Amino acid sequence: MSRGISKNKKEAMGMLALMLPTTLLFLMLSGMDPTTLPSASRPLPFGLPATLGNLPIAAAILYISMGLTGLVLALLPATLSRKKTLLSGFLLLALAAFMGLFSRSPFELCCWSLLGGIGCTMNICAWISIGVTYFPRHCALVVGLMNCLAVASSIVAAKLSAIQHAFNEQGKLPLLPAMAGMLILILLYILIWHFFQQISAAGERRFIRPEARSPVGSVWSRGPLLLFLTAFCMPLSTANFGYLYSTYLREILELPIKTAQMAMGIAGISTLLSPLAGWLGDRYGAMKTLLLTLPVTAAVGGLIFLGWRMPLSVLIFQVFLMGLGLTAVFYVNMLAALIQSVAPMQNMRAAGLFYCAFNLGIPVTGVLFAYLREMLGWTALVLVQLVFPLVLATVLVWLAQRILTPADKAVLPG
Repeated sequence: MSRGISKNKKEAMGMLALMLPTTLLFLMLSGMDPTTLPSASRPLPFGLPATLGNLPIAAAILYISMGLTGLVLALLPATLSRKKTLLSGFLLLALAAFMGLFSRSPFELCCWSLLGGIGCTMNICAWISIGVTYFPRHCALVVGLMNCLAVASSIVAAKLSAIQHAFNEQGKLPLLPAMAGMLILILLYILIWHFFQQISAAGERRFIRPEARSPVGSVWSRGPLLLFLTAFCMPLSTANFGYLYSTYLREILELPIKTAQMAMGIAGISTLLSPLAGWLGDRYGAMKTLLLTLPVTAAVGGLIFLGWRMPLSVLIFQVFLMGLGLTAVFYVNMLAALIQSVAPMQNMRAAGLFYCAFNLGIPVTGVLFAYLREMLGWTALVLVQLVFPLVLATVLVWLAQRILTPADKAVLPG
């Protein structure tokens, strides 16, 4: 990829500069807790519940908004401007994250979460579309880099969330951090706008290719739709892995809380290896990588919860493998496979379809988990929520690979 980055150094640096504030703003907005707001005791209008499954209602609305926006992007014309979509999404997300700091009630935070979900999906889908267009032979690596940056930004977001808590406790927003944050956001927006103004008209036309006019490789053909269903399996297996494993360590194995937290921290750190997962996808093929790693991840997930008294180091290594398989390999190569299954002109529609399945699956998983936890035993819960979605995803990827003949696959630009 070094030759491509050298050729497009300005574009690569601009993409990196944009993803950091985007993920930071999203994590700040999604981390806001409605129960800490001054008017948290007020009932929500329209009969809205305080929680949806195991998610606060503001977080559930954020994910639902992101999922529906992804569906809208998948339905819109393929000629939609990536530049305008990206900048508009960034502006909406920045506005929602900043105004969320001033929320006084859970309903206000829900409104800003709705707006932020729209902006976040617009921004990320356009970012991915631009990235894989500039680096078409490294699609999975682009996605892996984005995922790695998101995890790195979460560390900063955790620190900045203290601003909101200080505002809720003192009744006023700390002036210096607020002004500095707004100044940084304004400067970033101006720099990003200037960066995209430097892209020539010829560069913009790189998105419009002759094969995009052909119905072959459409995002609504059988292969991409099977991969869409596979993407829906991801939150089913990933969303509750942290809860299941930490509960298993504390209640079944009776390990100290700090030990359980350390193990889950290692699972989160494994996401930083997303660029490696992307390299594997580009080197050996995204779908082939999924077919090899998904069964292994399902097997490791089943072994963890068998109740065997294994050494702590073995348990931590297993949870590291689970984190790597779920949050790095599955996520990165699933999105890359869906993008590569369509014509290059439709890559933003494919990204929208992926985020529709992924984000709508998160609140569905929360509701399903809250119901199954009362109905099933420990072993059955693990099989239904963790192992079975991975097995189903393997079957769906295999079917998609069989359907996507060379004539159906998008032709990568030379």
